[in-house]
Amino acid sequence: MKKLFLAAVAALFCAALSGCSVFETDTEALMHPPLLSEEQEKLNAALAQVAGENYTLKYPESGGSNSAFIFRDLDGDGEEEAMAFYSSVDESTRINVLKKDAEGWISVYEAAGFSGDIKSIEFTFIDDKGEALIAKWADRIGVYRFAQNRLETIYTETCNGADITDINADGYSDFAVFKNNSADRSFFSVLFYNGTEMTVTEEIIVHAQYSNILSAKTGSLGNGKTAYFIDSSVYEGVYLTEIITLEEENAERYTIADFVTYEEEKEPEPEPEQEENAPTIIIVGGNLGKRGIFLRNTEVHCMDTNGDGIMELPVEVREDYARKKSDELYYIQFEQVVEENTITVWNGAVNPENGFLFEVPEAWNDRTKLNYNSLNNELVFIEKESGKVIFKICTVQKSDYQDKYEEYTLVAEDGTRNFYAKSFAEPEDNFYIDPEEFEERFMFM
Repeated sequence: MKKLFLAAVAALFCAALSGCSVFETDTEALMHPPLLSEEQEKLNAALAQVAGENYTLKYPESGGSNSAFIFRDLDGDGEEEAMAFYSSVDESTRINVLKKDAEGWISVYEAAGFSGDIKSIEFTFIDDKGEALIAKWADRIGVYRFAQNRLETIYTETCNGADITDINADGYSDFAVFKNNSADRSFFSVLFYNGTEMTVTEEIIVHAQYSNILSAKTGSLGNGKTAYFIDSSVYEGVYLTEIITLEEENAERYTIADFVTYEEEKEPEPEPEQEENAPTIIIVGGNLGKRGIFLRNTEVHCMDTNGDGIMELPVEVREDYARKKSDELYYIQFEQVVEENTITVWNGAVNPENGFLFEVPEAWNDRTKLNYNSLNNELVFIEKESGKVIFKICTVQKSDYQDKYEEYTLVAEDGTRNFYAKSFAEPEDNFYIDPEEFEERFMFM
């Protein structure tokens, strides 16, 4: 296991992958607006004494600052330093720290960066020794700390993407690092503070490539652990949840299937690509093989559906399995981990096209099916036996004609759309839902 020691250092370098954003940091609040032109000239003059005349200032592509000079109290002495990023003739990036004295600005330290444009600059606390600087280039990250007039390198790594989070819930930022391997998966590691020093876990393999991550969140797993929840697209129209925990100083990977109890089928009827007598998971709506709970065709992510502070895991209720995008929609259940098993805490349907979920009675799962009418933007619930429509949810642009939904109930709205629902079943029917329940059953993703 690789370890990094922090003597008098504490600057964390972390940034989001291309096309994705770093979670849980607010860079705009951390950086000052552009310097006044007179002050800029003084800084340029001080930098030129070190860099010479042939240099180009580098502007971070994201992070809320449109100045190549960033004001920050980097060493915690109560006085702000100025940090400049520039490139020289060989196009590599240099990082220069300047302090202000009675006569003006003076360069006190310069460090080498990496080639290419700077994607982002962040600041965060990674341990008890002070704030860290996190910088991101196209394929490289660096973690630095400024102390005693020195910019010390804590960590650098070639990577495809990185995320600031707090996987072990100790109040300090951790750094989740993704590096693609030759099998189109990723090597995943975590840079974290173990109470004594900064440590990097050994790499593990995850299916998620950083560019294919749809959602990455940190939250309570429900069994007393904090976890990093990754939802990604692993094939066209096929989605996977991976759960990362820090256990002692190791990163451990789990899937939903690792938290369920399996039962043997009494009358085995193997599904395609399953062995006879394979274990199955029993959930509302049907018997699903282990593979069915491992992957899903519906794009829905881990979330806290009931507001109890615990993340739930999505399971797709269906009888088939496909490796291609399907027009058929499926029911979703959200499972909560309780000790070594899971319980269902939410049961319903998801409409990824319009970004909402709708909770339905559990009895609907094996008696109804779902269709999505893209022409009218309707999610339609149909009774399997009779083929009758029993419920609809319609998404309507506010600029469109609304009168045709007079007999519908307005369930929710956002800035541009209204969401209407209607029960087509009679009140005495088992498929009937009282309109007063529509709003509480509706939830945005």
